[in-house]
Amino acid sequence: MTDPAALRAPDTPELTPRLFFALVPDAPARSRLEALARALASETGGRAPPGPNLHLTLAFLGQVPRSRVNDIESIGERAAAAGASFDVVLDTVGHFRDARVAWAGPSIVVAPLQCAYDDLRDALAAAGLPHERRKFHPHVTLVRHCRRAPAPRAWPGASWRADELTLMASESHDGGPRYRTTARWPLSVG
Repeated sequence: MTDPAALRAPDTPELTPRLFFALVPDAPARSRLEALARALASETGGRAPPGPNLHLTLAFLGQVPRSRVNDIESIGERAAAAGASFDVVLDTVGHFRDARVAWAGPSIVVAPLQCAYDDLRDALAAAGLPHERRKFHPHVTLVRHCRRAPAPRAWPGASWRADELTLMASESHDGGPRYRTTARWPLSVG
């Protein structure tokens, strides 16, 4: 399940690419999110990410020492084994003004989603790895560099069954970052 070369390639001798744990939408949900992202990019004057980049971040680690990759993968494996699959429902569109980002997120954070975040944060903290300290605000980033805030809107939403935890790496490219899956672990059947 892990692509060991993906995290050990000589990006820098000591550090990995920027890493994060995420939930990745299935194809139908990604298609709905891509359509909304295109509409929001046009409306806000921003830039929509490529469809394969769409994800809901559970834990952002950034660049970490390559020597910690096995620890990170163990944390992901344990978190997935302890978690159960659940439905992710994105039914709200919002905007982070300071970050100039438009997003889609859940109006209600269901317990399994909050638990997945809490479990990863706690395991990363216990291992002395980077972890989020802010309140969890689950979302999928749809547009970056918004020049205008999106207008309030009704949106029928997008949903998918989260059945795996994914570790991703962010790689810089001319057109913006590209995210690559480096490991994935199935969640228990919920």
